[in-house]
Amino acid sequence: MLLAAFTANLCLGEVNLSPLQAWPLLYGQGDEANLQVIREIRLPRLLSAALIGLALSTAGYLLQKLSRNQLADPYLTGVSSGAALGVAAAILIGLDLSLVPLIALIGGAATSLLVIVLSSRGGGSTASVSIPRLLLSGIALSSIASAAINLVMPVFGTQTMAQGLSLWLLGGLSGRNWSELVPAACYTLPALAVALMSSKQLRLLSLGEEAAASLGLDVRKSQLVILSAAITLTAGAVSLSGLVGFVGLIGPHLARRFVPEGERLQLAAAALCGCILTLTADLGARIILPGQELPLGSLMAVVGGPIFIYLLAQSLDRVVER
Repeated sequence: MLLAAFTANLCLGEVNLSPLQAWPLLYGQGDEANLQVIREIRLPRLLSAALIGLALSTAGYLLQKLSRNQLADPYLTGVSSGAALGVAAAILIGLDLSLVPLIALIGGAATSLLVIVLSSRGGGSTASVSIPRLLLSGIALSSIASAAINLVMPVFGTQTMAQGLSLWLLGGLSGRNWSELVPAACYTLPALAVALMSSKQLRLLSLGEEAAASLGLDVRKSQLVILSAAITLTAGAVSLSGLVGFVGLIGPHLARRFVPEGERLQLAAAALCGCILTLTADLGARIILPGQELPLGSLMAVVGGPIFIYLLAQSLDRVVER
């Protein structure tokens, strides 16, 4: 499925190519004009979509395992609100647009670190992170940041600034190139490696903090490492694409259907499901209306919302049957 989504994104667009035409272009063989389209436009964009899906779905899986709640979402850590506030500040003070991804990353990470501080409890060897408190703190800070943007932008910003921020908040990958993809990959891929190496800790934490501690796990350290990985993954995705929802909710659910057990395999499956979701959604955003591009975040919400409701309804049915 991933190979099919990759090939479709490579071939379809304003200039349609067959797979036999598109694949040789990756190796520099073919028409020069098509070579530019593939290497400079479509390839960085589809790799950006794959990276975003991988990051959000993996972050969603980590948070769902930590909280033992399958409705946990990566944006509940405050990343999206902090990133949006950072981007709004960057636009207001007139920073170069090329710095927007970096500012979004810094804002998202700063807000998430504040959420972690607010959610810490206890001290010394008994210290840990309260996951319910973390999620509630994230929601509260998201509301504060959204209110700040809504109050400050009309007062100090222009209509053009407000439109630019609105487009970023809608989410999208139009114009993404190698210079934006490479920095995001540099901190997203190491965070993915940390997530994959944390499968044992996830398994123990899913038993509960007391049970995990009795089995010799350093609960606070493990929580902070896993949360840091989830935050870095989410911040990387947000800095590259703006806000793209539902990937972190739907990807882990699909992964658990394909792989019922085993945290490491489920993590890998979640990453692949996220890639397929965002590649498919971005392809739809580009080709549904010829000559016009739909916002990726809005399209993902329209498609992902009903899918998630269906998955949720099935989960509730299984609970009732038991």
